[in-house]
Amino acid sequence: MGNNGITVLLVDDQTLLRETLCHALAAQSDIEVIGGVTNDEMAIHVAAKTKPDVILLDGAEPCEIISRIAGLRQVSPESHCIVLTSLHHPALIEHALRLQVSGFLTKSLNREEVVSAIRSVSRHPDQMLLAVPKESLAAVLRASQVRLSSRELQIMEKVALGLSNGQIASRLAITESTVKRHLRNVFEKLGAVSRIDAVNKAKSMLVLGSTASVNGNGQANDNGSREKGGVNAASRGVGKGRGSVPGAARANGHEAVVPYRAPLGVMAGS
Repeated sequence: MGNNGITVLLVDDQTLLRETLCHALAAQSDIEVIGGVTNDEMAIHVAAKTKPDVILLDGAEPCEIISRIAGLRQVSPESHCIVLTSLHHPALIEHALRLQVSGFLTKSLNREEVVSAIRSVSRHPDQMLLAVPKESLAAVLRASQVRLSSRELQIMEKVALGLSNGQIASRLAITESTVKRHLRNVFEKLGAVSRIDAVNKAKSMLVLGSTASVNGNGQANDNGSREKGGVNAASRGVGKGRGSVPGAARANGHEAVVPYRAPLGVMAGS
């Protein structure tokens, strides 16, 4: 914590919101705003130089948020990252938790709740604060229970490329009946009703990478028709989120501030 209080860096490309938050936080006697920046280059420069206690961040797209967290983690690993965003897709939340953020909040929270969250993560570094829609959190918890074996992942990656069972069997040097057996297991685990449904659900749960996709006709689209195997790096378990909420922020409308104690299992099981 800085000499004048909790040092905070804001990273948000929405100028009005960023400036409003900067003024609101600067008015707090125990918070020192060290900067409000718009992009990754500026954020990394300021974070590396100042090592803020808390980094409050957002991004235009989920991938931008995840990339931003990872970059800031590298230059200022002791900073507490809090995601404050209007985006709350379960896959984004799961990704952020694996990167060990200290908080994930939606922008429907009011100013007092955001200030309270900053104080909370600074005072309780072993805890994590979540304020997300209940349905999004439920989807994250369901996804954390889904584990595909390495063989099932291999098969699903081939399915995502539009290969038939026979082609998959040939490439993996197994029998077609073995492919069918693994696919039945995958369908059951994911609650899928078709190959396309299984691929889409696997991707939404971060089980598969996003390079290959299946179109409405069941054919592969992967930006050049090249096979790109391997599990999405972030789904290998960059970190495990756990903790509890000290009760600083209150529930707001359809949202709930809830404890998150269960560690996230690595989805790519053996």
